[in-house]
Amino acid sequence: MLTMGLFKITTGIMALSMLFSNCEEESNSKQYDLSNQKILFQYEYSNHAWGYQHHGWMIDSAGDVHCYNLPDNWHNCDSLGLIDESLLESNLLQADSVCFTVDKIKLGSMLLLIEEAAKGEKLDPKQKMYDAGTEVYKAYILNTVTNKYESVILKQTGDYQIENKSQAAEELYNWLYSIKNEIKKSKRK
Repeated sequence: MLTMGLFKITTGIMALSMLFSNCEEESNSKQYDLSNQKILFQYEYSNHAWGYQHHGWMIDSAGDVHCYNLPDNWHNCDSLGLIDESLLESNLLQADSVCFTVDKIKLGSMLLLIEEAAKGEKLDPKQKMYDAGTEVYKAYILNTVTNKYESVILKQTGDYQIENKSQAAEELYNWLYSIKNEIKKSKRK
């Protein structure tokens, strides 16, 4: 009898333990909800040599590519690569046009790669050039607990180069690079 009672108590404790651990895992995984974030990707070029240059574009969840050139009151990520949701959305409002639209099916497939790219090993910045500026391709993940976007560097080129070694980051970079080329082509017409 005592053994059966002890068995039931032990089984009950184990079940509660599993329930709480599943709740914890569920709450941790839900802090990142890519389906509810407004801004997904960004390309940015900036250079302070030989005059100031700052232009690029951001892709929103509808697949619209919002271009900007020399925006006022631009907000950058902090040293940890984080930016408040309201500040990043303020940056989006400074775009001067929707210069391209991404296929929504393709956008959905690229969205699935962001979390994997965030886990990629990033090599320390290496100086490669002088006065070339910086070209950055990145994705964003919104933490719904802190209301901050985490910037995921896919690739940075120019004066200082940063590589993200994950296959997902490489695939996202190639896709964003192709969008950059499409935008260039459309501007030439």
